Amino acid sequence: MVKPVPFKRSTFATGPDDHAPCAFLIGTRVATSDGMRNVEMLEVGELVDTTVGPLKIAQIERKIMRRADLIYRRDDWPVRVPVGSLGNPGPLRLSPPQRVLLDGPTVERVAGMAEISVGIRDLVGLRGLIVERPIADLHYTTLDFGRPVVVEAEGVACEIQASDVPVVEREMARAAFTAMNAEGEPRLRTLR
Repeated sequence: MVKPVPFKRSTFATGPDDHAPCAFLIGTRVATSDGMRNVEMLEVGELVDTTVGPLKIAQIERKIMRRADLIYRRDDWPVRVPVGSLGNPGPLRLSPPQRVLLDGPTVERVAGMAEISVGIRDLVGLRGLIVERPIADLHYTTLDFGRPVVVEAEGVACEIQASDVPVVEREMARAAFTAMNAEGEPRLRTLR
C-alpha cells in the first residue's frame, strides 16, 4: 500500500528564479519622452524619463507566469494599489518585489530620512493594498538601463535595480506609509 504524502505548500513552490520578477505587468504606463506609454509597447533604445533625466532602455526582458503555476504561490500574486494610495491617479498592479519610493516631510519625521525605498509587498494591508489572485497568466516586462534608476509608473516612483535610496525595515516603512496617509500624503508626483 502506498503511503499518502501530506499536503505541503512548499511542494508546489519552485526555485527562486521562477518567482515574480521585479517588473511591471502589461498595461502599466511608464513616463517617456513622448508621454505615458504602456510598458509592453516599449522597445530597446527608447527614452524613458528617470530621476536622472531621460535614459535609453538597454535591455527588455518579458516573462509569462502561468496562472496554473501561481495557484499555491500567493507570495507571487501581484499587489493591487488602489487609486491614490501611492499618489497614483489610476489603479495599479505591481509585482510583489517591486520597490517604490516614499518621500516627504512625514517620511522624514517618522523614518529620519528624506526618502526611503520599500518593497510593495511590505505595504500590503495598508490603504487598500492587497494581493490579488491572478485570473489569467501574468505578463511581466522588466526594463534595464544598465544602472540603477527610478522611473515613474502610473505616477508612482519605482526603482529599477537597487539604488542608493535607503531601504528601511518593514515596520518602519509601514509606520511611515500610515503616517503619510494620515497627513494627506502621498500626493501625485512626477519626475519632470
